[in-house]
Amino acid sequence: MPITKELENLRKFESVGFTHEQSEVLTDVIEQSHVNGQQSLKDFISDKLEELRKDVRNEITSSELRIRASHTDLLVKILAIAAGCTTIGIAISRVWK
Repeated sequence: MPITKELENLRKFESVGFTHEQSEVLTDVIEQSHVNGQQSLKDFISDKLEELRKDVRNEITSSELRIRASHTDLLVKILAIAAGCTTIGIAISRVWK
């Protein structure tokens, strides 16, 4: 909390009857609460960001595996078609001899 806010809070507390010592304690408690709240939010955001990174990494890895499997399947189909065309070509060439 900026020093101007601390002084402002001290004056507000003292203006309603708190002693200077009580005002200082209350101001310190408020400031510490503010600092802790910011740290907690920072930790929360950091944790969520790390979880998101892990989820993205897992999704990318999963996608890569699916793509590899798809490419392998496509290659097998292309080779099967080529083998079938070769067989048909050989059969036709034998018939026309």
